Amino acid sequence: MNETTDATAIFAPIWRRKWLILAVGVIVGVASYFYYKNKQHIYQGSTQVYLGASAEEQLPGEKSAGKSATATIASQATIINAIVVEQVHKRFVADHKAALVKGASVKAKVPEKSQFIVISAEAHTARAAALLANATARAYIARQTATRQALIEKSIAIDRRQLRRIELASVPKVAPKAATQSKSATPAPTPTPTASSILQEASLSSQINKLEASLTLPGAQQIKPATGATATLLSPKPRQNAIFGFVIGLVLAAIAAYMLSRFDRRLRSLAGIEAALPSPILTALPQVRRPIVRRDAQPTPSRFLVEPVRRLHTALQLGGTERATPRVILFLSPDAGDGKSTLAAELALIKRDAGQRVAIVEANLRRPAQARLLDLNGASGLADVLEGRVSLEQAMQRVHPTQPSQLSTAEQAAPVATAVALGTGSLLVLTGGGPVANPPALLASPAMAELLGSLGAEFDSVLIDAPSPLEVSDVLPLLQHVDGVLVVARAGQTRELSADRFVQLLGQSNVPVLGTVANCVPRKEIERYGLSPSNGRVGKLMGR
Repeated sequence: MNETTDATAIFAPIWRRKWLILAVGVIVGVASYFYYKNKQHIYQGSTQVYLGASAEEQLPGEKSAGKSATATIASQATIINAIVVEQVHKRFVADHKAALVKGASVKAKVPEKSQFIVISAEAHTARAAALLANATARAYIARQTATRQALIEKSIAIDRRQLRRIELASVPKVAPKAATQSKSATPAPTPTPTASSILQEASLSSQINKLEASLTLPGAQQIKPATGATATLLSPKPRQNAIFGFVIGLVLAAIAAYMLSRFDRRLRSLAGIEAALPSPILTALPQVRRPIVRRDAQPTPSRFLVEPVRRLHTALQLGGTERATPRVILFLSPDAGDGKSTLAAELALIKRDAGQRVAIVEANLRRPAQARLLDLNGASGLADVLEGRVSLEQAMQRVHPTQPSQLSTAEQAAPVATAVALGTGSLLVLTGGGPVANPPALLASPAMAELLGSLGAEFDSVLIDAPSPLEVSDVLPLLQHVDGVLVVARAGQTRELSADRFVQLLGQSNVPVLGTVANCVPRKEIERYGLSPSNGRVGKLMGR
């Protein structure tokens, strides 16, 4: 796994899956829109209750206990939430309006340092929210007014009784009749009101006047009654939810793409392939839809692959200063499906059109593919030859080149590989043949070694298409009979762990490794590596 933490390592896997990430974001956004669009609406209606002077007025009979005006207002909000809301709900149920308050809620709160109580109601319709908020405000005002008036009237009655007692205490008492007759000559003294009683009477009279005046003063009042038009939609908000879902989808998909790349041990870049495998990259093949196409009923490499395969052919022809040009080449890959069979067929076609005598031996007896790629009959092949059922001459099939008369004017004028040295090269294919009970034993037989020796002496190039040695052990007996191994790795598929084990296996066999071919590489990656993904003049003439 690549442990680099630079910006390229972080954003490369995200950019590589940008369309998938965008698709996830769109899907989540659309799903969020329709999900919230079909959810039940919730509206909020608000009104205010102004307490005014009554907020700071100490009503007779109330125990302040040193409470501030703010604490008093807060206690009124608590009364609304605990008592008035329940009363309003019961009244709606009694009036057969329970459907309006179903799922609704009311909450009263006091803004900081304010003489207002804000009453907010939430319901499924704007009308119900406004109606519930106004009903709660009116119920509280009625309760507050009745409580205040009852306390004031009670206090007035108490003060009047006390004043009456003081007045009665100041009136002289009538003496008994006998006493009156016996003391007729002496008149009874008239009681004189004391100063304290006079002050008490004046105080009580003043207090009674104030209380009677406060009865006419307004108490709590409703400010800004709620209406259906002013009710706000709390939820759902499909557009906002869709945008939020889109952003969340993008973020989660990007995180998932990055985490997958951190735990994905597949080789994706040319630098990674070259670092994991034991030999330099000879060529890089761009990803194409059909590697081998049919032109005038004859197989030929895709025009996008002609130049990269030519580069491979030239690299193999040059060989090295320490060894001769390899004739018997074994195609191997760390994992199955990396493109060995297709590359062997493409290279054979290029070599044939370059004037060489080429033979393909399909040693992949479990999943043969050459017959399908080159339009051949796969009824009999290598297995039948090794078991002696048919001769080598009978089993090998020729792949004919495209004739000059079948080429278009542009193709005849261009230096296309199929038009070079026509008639001088040849391509014969020995397909895998029928099913085999024990492929490793058959490929390890002396007949296989003799077959490769005779083909190597007769042909300029013998290309062996074999399965991955990590998948099956069929190919291991062939390592001692070949001039070199050509390693094929597919970008985005070959695993790093498979590459490591593949290198260990090749190191134990001491077989020469001719080089590595990177398959299905993005064109921009090929350009960054210093190779050209284009097909030169051929691509321009053929309308690339």
